[in-house]
Amino acid sequence: MVCVGVNMKKFLIWPFSASVAFAAPPATLSGWNLIFEDEFDGKSLDTTKWNPTYNWGHTHNHRAYCVEENVSVSDGKLIIKGEAERNPDAPQTTTSGGKTYSLDYTSGAIDTRGKFETQYGYIEGRFKAPSQLGTWPAFWMLQDGWPPEIDILEIPHERTIHHYYLHYTDPTWYSSNGSAWDHEASFGGTHSGADKSADFHNYGIEWDANNLNFYFDDAKIASYNRPTEINQTKAMYIIINLAIGGWAGDDIEVTADNPAYFEAEWVRVWKKSNALPDTIRIRSVAENKCMMPNDSKALVLGNCSDSAAYATLTSLGSSTYRINFGNYVLEIPNESKDAGAAAGVWGWNGGSHQKETLEVQSGFTNTVVRMKMNNSGHYLRSSDGIVIQDWDTSWPWNQNWQIVKSDADLPNNTTKVITYNANGKKASLRYQHGTLEISLAPQFSGKADIRILSTDGKLMQKSKGTQSTSLNVEALPPGFYQVLIGQGKSLELHSFFKAQ
Repeated sequence: MVCVGVNMKKFLIWPFSASVAFAAPPATLSGWNLIFEDEFDGKSLDTTKWNPTYNWGHTHNHRAYCVEENVSVSDGKLIIKGEAERNPDAPQTTTSGGKTYSLDYTSGAIDTRGKFETQYGYIEGRFKAPSQLGTWPAFWMLQDGWPPEIDILEIPHERTIHHYYLHYTDPTWYSSNGSAWDHEASFGGTHSGADKSADFHNYGIEWDANNLNFYFDDAKIASYNRPTEINQTKAMYIIINLAIGGWAGDDIEVTADNPAYFEAEWVRVWKKSNALPDTIRIRSVAENKCMMPNDSKALVLGNCSDSAAYATLTSLGSSTYRINFGNYVLEIPNESKDAGAAAGVWGWNGGSHQKETLEVQSGFTNTVVRMKMNNSGHYLRSSDGIVIQDWDTSWPWNQNWQIVKSDADLPNNTTKVITYNANGKKASLRYQHGTLEISLAPQFSGKADIRILSTDGKLMQKSKGTQSTSLNVEALPPGFYQVLIGQGKSLELHSFFKAQ
């Protein structure tokens, strides 16, 4: 199939690759705006976006002299070539960080200083590392003055291990003196897995004022809540380079007939769009009711039109929020970590029992989250009209909460459901292996209308049922569904959960 005029790198999951190329940052309540991208789909480096070598010159803390000629773009890729050849313009040595390096190799580097810089956002690139040991490919960020430095990708040794860090100045020194290279400290780590030289992989970082979250192939691999250190970061520019030697050591496998290639398919940067309104409501998808505090400061479920249901979200960084109902904040009283503990509201004191991580869920037309209490690690769910925290595997369908931004987000279900049966008996339902088995109550002597609705009130399936009916619901997506049986005064409301 040939697609004309469409950049397929943005949309396809590549069928012939062992890894997956997604085109979106982590899900977030506010959404993202794409503010920088290079798909490397031209015939040469786009110099409106990139400087063709280090902005400070041709050398750094390694043994390669970096030149524009070793940077190329072709076949939808950025290619940086490292070769075992002394460049004729290179001096014999260079000094960096108190160490001297012999410049016996030639390589390349690009950066965005003076063309693009950002403070905070989601920064991601898709790279394939060279296979040769002794090479040190990197995807990182700097600002004027060092430290700080954010390393999104560094592979100095084994090709199955990549490093990620924030370098910063010791906070005690920084508070009085500012940045200082001789008071540098860092946090971060390594990720072991696939051979990064065998295929392309995605490397990303989600960065805000309080948190750094590192990603590999669109899965979070590390998270740091270090606002004191992160506060040293300002607007930073992006660097991509292929170092040879230095931290990678002097056992270098790059030879005259075995050059190294560091390749990139794209680099993209998103910034949060701040799309949330001043006030929201939090609706139980299962119960179709909204959270609100009662007079006893317990958190209960009620009519979403009630003024008590309105809340405000205050971002505490990344996906962590404080949720206020008026002057009170959602919490688990007494800092309880027990599953089944009821939620309530109280005055803000900054404890982790008053902070929630909102995990955006896929497969919904509106914004739906699971809400993890930071102190206990449990998730909020409804239970007999109140809100409790529980294990993540306990009633997971009942842990979905819609962030209602306006009345337009509420389910469009104008049917008033009345449960009526004169003899106190109702239908029974049993779901198993894609089949919904329904046994009708005695008042349905013949056939009854059976309607299956999504939690947004959308009619998904309709049929006529007899006293014993089996419905094939295999085509329905996994999730929670309402089942309406009958009409008028003989109308029953049931529900079932279709597992993955």
